[in-house]
Order: sequence, then C-alpha cells, then structure tokens
Amino acid sequence: MPFTYEYPRPSVTLDAVILRVPKLEYPEVLLIRRGHAPFAGNWALPGGFMEMDETPLTGAARELAEETGLIDLPLKPLFTCAQPLRDPRGRTVTIVFGCLVRDTEKAPQGGDDAAEAGWFSLRKLPEMAFDHRRVISQIEASLVWQARHLIIGQDVFHELASAKDIVRLHSSISKKESSDVIQRAEKAGLLVCKDGICEYLRPVPAGPDWHPAVW
Repeated sequence: MPFTYEYPRPSVTLDAVILRVPKLEYPEVLLIRRGHAPFAGNWALPGGFMEMDETPLTGAARELAEETGLIDLPLKPLFTCAQPLRDPRGRTVTIVFGCLVRDTEKAPQGGDDAAEAGWFSLRKLPEMAFDHRRVISQIEASLVWQARHLIIGQDVFHELASAKDIVRLHSSISKKESSDVIQRAEKAGLLVCKDGICEYLRPVPAGPDWHPAVW
C-alpha cells in the first residue's frame, strides 16, 4: 500500500539559467514568455515541475528542451528557492541549475507552455513572473563573485583559450580590470598556461548536488 502523509507538502520545480557571452561581454540570459496562467504574458526562466521518476538535473534539462528546444547544455546546480508565497499555485520549492556558454548551437524557440523564447541583457530585464527577477539578481551576484575571486569560462572556451580572451571575459563580468586573473588561477591550480594559451583544469564536483565552480 502506498504511504500517505497527513500533512501538506510542497511541490518541487526546476529552473534552468542559461547565460551566454557571444562577444565576451556582459551576459545575456535566456527567458521564456509564459503562455498560461499564472503570469501569462510575463517572462520567466525556463522550468517546470519535477516528475516522480527523474533526477533534478534530468528534469531541468527536460524542461529546458521542452520550452526552448535547447539540449546538451552543461547545467550545474546553483541554489534552491523556497520562500513562502513565491508561487500563487501553492507552496513551491525550486532547484535552480545554470551554465555560462559562448552561445548555443541553435536559436531557442518557444515550445510546450512557452509562447516564445529570447535572450535579454542581465542589465535590462523585461516584466518577470514569480520571483525570477530576484533569482536572476542572485545569479548575477554569484557570477560576478566567481569572476573576481576564482575563474569563469570553462564552458565558454571549451577548456582552451588565449590568456587575452580570458582576461577580457573576466574584466567584462567583474566590472573591473582583471589582468591578474591568469596568475591567480594558475596559483590556485585552475589554469595551466603556455605561450599565451591556457587550459582550464576542471575542479571535481563532490556529487550531483554541488559543484565548486559553476561558471
């Protein structure tokens, strides 16, 4: 007999945050325009409810594919949102995944319950659904912090890049000159550079729920 629980339980949703930097400048974020209530017509992060037989990462990738047509992106766990009253449909806990890429192989297209999909500057967001403006603000802060104190761009450059491009990316996102990023990253064991070409050394995640350098 299936177990039944007498107390109310929250639902679990999964969001995918795709940031791109095609010109190694400040990022754009992928959003979908909601086709149904609640917040029909407003923009949101691609996402939806987790199914009973899937992992959170698998579910986030599935929702991303259904709503934008994009697949095989290097999603990593970011954080969880669980403030009360954030979703008018009921108590909802959202697990947020994300990645930073140079660009996607094809243009996103709205699908499933997404009326359309498009890229927006982090500095100029449209009218947002749920608490997604606050979520994106936290994501932006995470990205800037990592650019200033560690290193970013392993999925932008596919692990190999010129030192010049790495400095350019970090300067754009950290909002300050980052000429010391190569030396800092080499000292931390995150880069190996020779003759102006650098290889990213990916830190090993501790499991499916945590990654030490998501961007």
